[in-house]
Amino acid sequence: MQLVEYEDIAKLLDLDIKEKDFDELCLNAAYEEIEKALGYPLEEKEYCEVLSVKDNRIILDAISIAEIIEITDITTKKQIDYFTVDYENKCIYFVPAKTDDHIIFINYKAGFTKENLPADLKDSILRLFMLKQTSLRKLENDEAYNETILHSEIFETIKRYKRKAL
Repeated sequence: MQLVEYEDIAKLLDLDIKEKDFDELCLNAAYEEIEKALGYPLEEKEYCEVLSVKDNRIILDAISIAEIIEITDITTKKQIDYFTVDYENKCIYFVPAKTDDHIIFINYKAGFTKENLPADLKDSILRLFMLKQTSLRKLENDEAYNETILHSEIFETIKRYKRKAL
């Protein structure tokens, strides 16, 4: 399921129902291109990771942490209930600080839902959808075709949500 669906865009842009297949193709292509550029799926999903604690923290792989389901210290075989989540930096800090070099199993949900997808990401999907529509129509009409390039504003939005390398 995509977070930005055809029906939503069709209402917003007053799209012609006769071109639904074409428009869905453009929307799917735009959506996939945004996810590919980001390096992760937009939809909320469950993650399981095994990480080593350094400096009393672990850094999670996924963006936009929604819920911590379970944290278990594999070293002591005990569930950890006391921690602080730094959502912006994808870090979990442990309280008390006695977990350095321990191995941690964490189960959590991360990603976006329709309700919390940031407006600028929705806007980027919509803009890329319109660019793809235009490009494919030019190709369809045998006009001079230039490959769709991410508009600079779309690219800047993607950079804000892209995973940061450590």
